[in-house]
Parts: sequence; structure tokens; C-alpha cells
Amino acid sequence: MRKGNPRIAVVGAGIIGASVAWHLTRAGAAVTVLERSATASSGATGSSYGWVGTGSMLPGDSPSRFAMIRDALPEFARLTKALGPLPIAARGALVWAGTDAETDAFVAQQREAGIGIELLDHARIRTLEPYLKAPALAAWVPGDVALEPALLTAQLLSGARASGARVAFNQEVSAIETRNGRVTGVVTTDGVHAVDAVVLANAASAVPLAARLDIHLPVHEAPAVLLAFDALPGRLHHLLCAADHEVRPRLGGGLLVAADMPVDGDDGLDRLARQCMADTQALLTAPAGLVVRSMRAAQRPLTAAGMPIRGFMPGIDGLYALIAHPGVMLAPWLGRLAAEEIVTD
Repeated sequence: MRKGNPRIAVVGAGIIGASVAWHLTRAGAAVTVLERSATASSGATGSSYGWVGTGSMLPGDSPSRFAMIRDALPEFARLTKALGPLPIAARGALVWAGTDAETDAFVAQQREAGIGIELLDHARIRTLEPYLKAPALAAWVPGDVALEPALLTAQLLSGARASGARVAFNQEVSAIETRNGRVTGVVTTDGVHAVDAVVLANAASAVPLAARLDIHLPVHEAPAVLLAFDALPGRLHHLLCAADHEVRPRLGGGLLVAADMPVDGDDGLDRLARQCMADTQALLTAPAGLVVRSMRAAQRPLTAAGMPIRGFMPGIDGLYALIAHPGVMLAPWLGRLAAEEIVTD
């Protein structure tokens, strides 16, 4: 790779691609972000719930993955210092399980993993959420936040542009050119662009690109649904995970709910929306005035082991893959690590 200002193409303008592009430009690389859609965040990022923190997961389910996410979270403070205030819709999470014993066990696991967490009684819960039909006990995770993924992606891309990056939309990457085992260019809608390295940050769409170079990326997709509701103001102030029902405020008003894809696919979306409205209203003591604003089903990029794919691909110098879920939580940390590795190599 050229010394000084290597030419690097980042494929994908989701939050992972935006983060690695921003970090690379700050490290002195000449970066071009190539996005096949007309806008950023058109894939999984645009349908991400945006829970940043550990309150939605059990440490014991996957200790190594939990530890990775816990270690990645401090990157958001560093990002704030560099970019300014982040698009945060709410701070703090209330979490409770089906029984008080399960909630208590959840808190014990989180504490053992080093998370700052409290067990609140009914009265203290109501001070945080006056309209909530508060359970007897709930975990309070003050460090968790609700972050708007698309807005953070735009913030990162704006910062990358300010440092000299070029962001090109409507640019489908159809192939990666190589010579003598080294990346030399990318083939896009506009033609061939000469580069020294390529970062595949386009989730499952990276799989066929890599396959053309005889590289297998262990990535598969799983559907999820993000539902946005208009709502009366002030009904909810924090992230809630109530026995697996997740709901949070939206920046600018309204509520977001994350849900699994119905077993009958798109045919079940209207029923899912009604159920999510009913489940959300059931948590509150006053009418929320819920109206469906949007429903968006998207594919989450999952790896075979549940851990990120990060690194140079074997056999081809200059080909780097960066794919992870949950991308919103991991993007700042992975972007920094990837940029350091790419520019140093």
C-alpha cells in the first residue's frame, strides 16, 4: 500500500462504513465511500433500534460477546469529544423480566460483569416514569442511551467529508480488481476506480463480492422490524425493556418499538403493528395517542459465531472486511481499530 495517503474505497454508507471512513480520513488516507443506494443508512442502519448499552442482554448468554460490547461502549465518549453532541433521544434504561426473581438475577449478572446498575422498587421507578404502570422491581441502567443510528451515520460522514473524504451515492460495486494478489481497483456504476485498498463494510452484500475472489464470508441475514409511532408528548422518557417488549422515545417526538419479523412475513405486519401498540399502551397509565408512522422490515447481518468479521482477507493484499451486529454499538470502536490496522499495514 502507498505510504502517506493511501487510496481506500469503503463500500457501504451505513454506520460501519461511515465510522471506518471517518477514522481513515483522520489517519491521513484518501477515502472514497461508495454506496449503491441514493442515501446513506438505506440498509440495516436505517432500521436499527439504536439501543447503546448492555441493558438489553444477558451476560451469561454469550460472555465473550458481552465483554466485547462492554469494552466498545467507552468509544462513544471519545466520539462525542471529536464530533460534538451525538443524536441521543433518551438516557437510561429500565428493564424487568417476567418475575421479580428473574429481574433480580439479571441485575446480579450485570453487576458481576462490571456494569453500573441498580435495582429499583415501584416508587423509585415511578419517579423516573410517572406514566408507567411500574412493576414491583426493575433494573435501572443509567449509562444506556437511545441513539438515532441514521443521524449518527450522517454526522460521521459529514466529519469524513470535512477531512477530505468523497461520498458517492448510486454507485453499485460489481467487482474488485486485483493484480498479482493485490487490490488495484473497484468496478462501479461509473467505471473503474484505482485504489490501494478496499473495505467491505456493506454487510451481507459483501458476501458475493468476496466470493468472486474465492473468499467465503460467514454472514447470513435475519429479519427484524422497526415500528415508529406518533404519540402524545411526555408519556415515556427512557428506554424500556418490559419482559422482551422494547420501546423508547424518538428524537423529535414519538416512540420506537423493535420487534421480530412475523412468522407469516409481510402479511403479518399490520397485525404486528396493532399488537405493538397494544403492548405499549398496556405499559402506561394514560392514553398515549399512538398512531403508526412507519413500519420497516430489514435484514440484520449476522455472523456465524456472533462476533465481528474484521481484518484483511487471506490471499489478497489490500482487501479488508468489516461486518458486525449490533453495528450501532460496535461501529465507533470497530472503525477505529480497522483504520489503525489498515493504515499501519
